[in-house]
Amino acid sequence: MKWNFRTILIASALALSVLLLSQGIWIRNSMSQRKENRTNDFQSCFNNSITNVINELLGKDDNSPFKIEQLDHDVTIGESTSQIHMDKPSASESASRLLENALILLLIEEGNFSLSPLDSLINNCITTGIGEILSADLTLQDSENLPIDSITYTAGHTGFRSSKLYVAERVLTSLDRTYTIRAEYRIAQPANLRNMGIATLVSLLASIAVISILSYLLYVIRQRHNQIQNMERSFHGAIHDLKAPLAYVYFLLSSLEEEEMEMEKRESLSLTAEKVSSLTGKINRFLQSKKEIKQILKKGKKRFFLYDMTKQIEVEITIMFPHKEILFHNEFDAELSIAGSPDHLEAVLRILLENAVKYNNKQPEVAIRSWRDEENIVIEIEDNGNGIPHNVVRKLFKPYYTTDNEHGTGIGLYYAKSIIKAHGGNISVNSVVGKGSTFTITLPNTNR
Repeated sequence: MKWNFRTILIASALALSVLLLSQGIWIRNSMSQRKENRTNDFQSCFNNSITNVINELLGKDDNSPFKIEQLDHDVTIGESTSQIHMDKPSASESASRLLENALILLLIEEGNFSLSPLDSLINNCITTGIGEILSADLTLQDSENLPIDSITYTAGHTGFRSSKLYVAERVLTSLDRTYTIRAEYRIAQPANLRNMGIATLVSLLASIAVISILSYLLYVIRQRHNQIQNMERSFHGAIHDLKAPLAYVYFLLSSLEEEEMEMEKRESLSLTAEKVSSLTGKINRFLQSKKEIKQILKKGKKRFFLYDMTKQIEVEITIMFPHKEILFHNEFDAELSIAGSPDHLEAVLRILLENAVKYNNKQPEVAIRSWRDEENIVIEIEDNGNGIPHNVVRKLFKPYYTTDNEHGTGIGLYYAKSIIKAHGGNISVNSVVGKGSTFTITLPNTNR
């Protein structure tokens, strides 16, 4: 199956972008709503503080001729004091606001209006309901923008803190004069608003990191995919190249068999020709089923005896290494049978047994053990060879990795692991340098 890695990457990046965008929109809307609410709260603090200043100057006790109250108080008909109610803009409030402004104008003209009580009330309202004040600038200006009174201060230790400047003003207009009360307060943003901004930044960085990691993984997968494809082509190409010389060898053996007069030699030539023919048949089966390894579990398996297969491989390996006195120990029941692909599992045993003899500078001793339990069939191949360093064991089953740069291809053990995995099993190795290695194959027990 050909993977379109670019499509996968684009789709993943698009999905992450949409997720980040939706989260950003939600956070932005939430922050905007919070800021809008805080702006309204500041405006209310400013207006209510002016109202309370007027009430304090006029007196709030029961003997006062009148007092100004907010509209959120209940109105009781028949009270002795006149009440001017202030709340959201309305026709009645317009009259109340005009009267309130008139009283402030009167106090300003008489010189009885000061910003200090107003600042105290605004300060108390903000700190109890909105947040911490970092700086304040409260001014009273005339129509020519000349300051009549002002209060300015800054918090002692503000540091680097997220804040917002809130502005509110009251314009007082008479027939010939205009006064403006203007409040500019910088208030620290609450932690939840800061956290929302941090969350947006973290989400952005996390998305970039995920996309980068995904891109790298797809790159590695693509490289490995191409590497495996090249390996498969090389492997099958090498097998295909054996067909011609084997056909020639078979033809030559058959010719010699026909010409040979001695019965013993004739039988040896006939047996050798059969081996060559059998090997040619295996090659043809491999070439006809290029992807058979991946389909082993889907196809019907054949049952074979492990002992017969192992003995055949041992005879052939003994002939391959005539200069080595090889000792094979078969420590398993001769009647033990396995269900699977005989050609592929024979290739696995051949690879492991040949390596056990090839990479051994001593007199090779190879023990083959096998047993069956309720869940699995286990095959162990132990040798007394050179052993494998720990840092090499981790790479041993990777494609093209080999410690024998002169003769090795790095395909054998990777191919063996692929076959075992296709059978639903696992292969592992335990090795001690200078003492030898033990390869363990675990296959599902299909006789349960």
